[in-house]
Amino acid sequence: MELCERIKSLRLKQGLTQKELGEQLDVSTVSIRHWETGTKSPSMSAIISLAKIFRVSTDYLLGVAVEQDKDNTLLTKGELTLISNYRLLDKHGRKAVDTICIIEKARVESEQVKPITKPNVITLQKKPSRYIPRYTTPSAAGYSVPLDGDDFEMILVDENVPSDADFAVGIQGNSMYPYIQDGDTVYVKKDCELSIGDVGIFCVDGAMYCKQYYIDEDRNLTLVSANPRLRNTNVYISADSEASVRCYGKVLLDCRIELPDYIFE
Repeated sequence: MELCERIKSLRLKQGLTQKELGEQLDVSTVSIRHWETGTKSPSMSAIISLAKIFRVSTDYLLGVAVEQDKDNTLLTKGELTLISNYRLLDKHGRKAVDTICIIEKARVESEQVKPITKPNVITLQKKPSRYIPRYTTPSAAGYSVPLDGDDFEMILVDENVPSDADFAVGIQGNSMYPYIQDGDTVYVKKDCELSIGDVGIFCVDGAMYCKQYYIDEDRNLTLVSANPRLRNTNVYISADSEASVRCYGKVLLDCRIELPDYIFE
């Protein structure tokens, strides 16, 4: 490959137009066109500047180091922009980007597995991998721990996990025993309207709870413990309370949990 061909090839890999490259070198578009057609050759100072822009050695640009022809690590203009933006993110933002990359890489790899059809034999295409966040700090069941933030890991889930689960969270405590036990992981659907008796993940003035939802006719809220021995862990919020209450979502369970009788007494 000649010098003129290398300049054009590297420019295209960088996603630059002739005008943009010329602006970076402070030369005219005509000069770039001459260099790429071989009509004229760049000066040595221009070659050094080109090498810096393309992030290659001058030897490679001049054809002395041919091994770099097989190098696929050159970054495009778009890739450089992504890297620049990534470096401006905080810890949570970088973790979110990393997570998307893992998920999308798995999706692309799964789509590369094509169905193989033979006479009387059909091989089904592999299902895409599915990842959801699991908050690593135990939540709920009567303990005050955070759920917001970047304290999570992405976990691979299978078909046994509800398809509408948005995230998973570990449970600490036995206030929802025997339906949910200490150390269990529950799966949660966020942005879900709760009905009376549903189990949800709640935050009350910064304290996290996994409780049953009950609201009376006067709009007083009670977060109920299913375990009859732990009635003292119920959380009551009156309608006129100024407490900060937030529901993170509905816990997806295999069965419906009945509210204890004493709630209606």
